[in-house]
Amino acid sequence: MNNFYTANIEMYKYVHDQYENSDQYADHILTQAKTNKNNVQTDADDFLLVTTLLWEPHLLDKIEIYKNLFHSFNKKNIKTALIINSFYKDLDLSGLNTKIYFVDYFIWRSFNKIVNQKKCDYNDKWNMNAEKFLFLTGKPQYNNRVRLLYKIIKRGLISRCTWSFFMKEETRDKCRNVLSDISDDEFQMLFDYYNNPDEVKIMFQEDRQNLHYGGIPYDVKLFRDSLFRVVAETQFDPGYTKLYQPWITEKTFITILNKVPFILAGDNGSLDKLKKMGFKTFEKFLPVQEYDQIQDPEQKLDSIIINARYWLDEMTNKAQINVDVEHNYKNFMRIAMDNKKVLEDVCLSHGINTNRIEEICATYDIMGNE
Repeated sequence: MNNFYTANIEMYKYVHDQYENSDQYADHILTQAKTNKNNVQTDADDFLLVTTLLWEPHLLDKIEIYKNLFHSFNKKNIKTALIINSFYKDLDLSGLNTKIYFVDYFIWRSFNKIVNQKKCDYNDKWNMNAEKFLFLTGKPQYNNRVRLLYKIIKRGLISRCTWSFFMKEETRDKCRNVLSDISDDEFQMLFDYYNNPDEVKIMFQEDRQNLHYGGIPYDVKLFRDSLFRVVAETQFDPGYTKLYQPWITEKTFITILNKVPFILAGDNGSLDKLKKMGFKTFEKFLPVQEYDQIQDPEQKLDSIIINARYWLDEMTNKAQINVDVEHNYKNFMRIAMDNKKVLEDVCLSHGINTNRIEEICATYDIMGNE
């Protein structure tokens, strides 16, 4: 069966008020389908609209707008399916009148781009004799990025670190807000630490005054030469009680795939979530074992620095850490294959060839990279 179209409907959250109603946006999607895929017949009985909600953690804060959207598709007799990030699995989605399939998207994306499509290599053995740790920052204007890098510099660890840092004039004000308590001279000093160790392609989003990089491709040498990684996850807001579970992205899962132990600078409860997924999280080998539960952001960053220094100076139990590293790799592969089966089931349920799963759940990023 070829009469299907996949639509990422995430933008509807941000643009829904620009449309008179959900019927109008549904028409927009169907017009888009015919424009982007010439052989699609949206008025045919066998037409299938596959929708996706995968990239962002707060898309269903306004779940009513999506309930209305699927209601509009149903009124038009459009058969739909929704592939959604497993992050939303515990949320009541009963009002979304469509067939729902859950995917651990950032595991699947990492596996598909790196293992299947070979966009870059991945490390096959932890380098327990490495002398530096890895710290990649992406968008710099957050506590677990620019502020944590500032602490790494001030605590004398920067020479023992491989880091990336993309602070430019375009993101200066946002970074300054995160470091409002330091002097202008100290802040200006940070520009000297701009670094792109694997020369990744960073995009600048004019509309958001923001940087963007989807994490793939990367230079595998960064992982081969690292004793551990301090993972600056997408979200870091320890004192805020969220409605949903912690948000964990390719930043963590690429680290696991590359067989590197980690200290996680992310949402509180991230380690517990990873454990529930079957992963080992290494805190038992650290002096501040409860660092992932500390609610004060400054204290949490300080505890991450203490743990990083400890692993640089006194990492013990390397044999057991390596056992956990290998376990994580195998668990990652197991979950990735489970997700592949989910996507194949979507295809089989609708008569689509299973080798077209990339068409129903694209793994290029939202800016079109890779």
